[in-house]
Amino acid sequence: MSKLYQRLDSPHFDYRLSTVPGAGELLFRGPVPDFEAPFIAFIGGAQTFGRFVPETFADLLGKRLAMPVLNLSIGGAGPRFGLLPPIRRILARARLVVVQFYSGRSTSNSLIDNSKSGRNSGRVRATGEERLTEAVFAEVFKTGDQAYIAKIVREMREDYIAAMNEFARVIGVPAVALWFSRRKPDYVTEYGDMFGINNLFPQLLDREVVDRVRPQLAGYVECITKVGIPQRLWRASEAVEGTLLGADGWLWNEYYPSPEMHRVAADQLEPVLRRLLAEPAKR
Repeated sequence: MSKLYQRLDSPHFDYRLSTVPGAGELLFRGPVPDFEAPFIAFIGGAQTFGRFVPETFADLLGKRLAMPVLNLSIGGAGPRFGLLPPIRRILARARLVVVQFYSGRSTSNSLIDNSKSGRNSGRVRATGEERLTEAVFAEVFKTGDQAYIAKIVREMREDYIAAMNEFARVIGVPAVALWFSRRKPDYVTEYGDMFGINNLFPQLLDREVVDRVRPQLAGYVECITKVGIPQRLWRASEAVEGTLLGADGWLWNEYYPSPEMHRVAADQLEPVLRRLLAEPAKR
């Protein structure tokens, strides 16, 4: 997704895409710090990657805390992405880790296994083919069988909780969970329509998921804001994926966090990270 974002959003945004030593050919938002010096790692999806923003909350915090940052976020990432051995080894070298609450759609269930990718695609258990997890869930929804839909949703939430708690156990350094959204975690799942199931990002996640994850981590920040949304982008003759084309001829972002939202997230994370940085490093 990183290459796609850069291709679609150039020349208006430069994400300084870079490979990270030890992470293979995956491209992440740069710059990449020197791993021999203390750094803070951030991991999440497109929201932490920072589509449509010149400076992410990770960038802002790096300046405020005078410490290099590594942004290991990638579009479509799910809770098992940080458990992939190459990613986990990199995160274990950080002084601190901030882990975003990813979309619950990037998880496994009894129909599809995404543990190898850690992202929004996986192996269909019945056939072995690779498919998007969202597409498989859409087919479940089309059955109209609410009991079956609810079963798959429960499986995805349980997989999410298990993966995040495993991450907390094995990461080896203090990790702060970030809820970065335009909504609170509290909502009642309505199985009659897709939005009633997913709600706004992070889709599928409710308060129970958060409450079963946050005690395992060194900190939790609940950043709920929609300041700067919708965000006006640039003039265009047609919409770019992830945008809406307004009647005024401008592209508008109504999905990804705005630059103002990133500043709010940095403001709320800063005191928590300062407190943890003041404590002796755990190795």
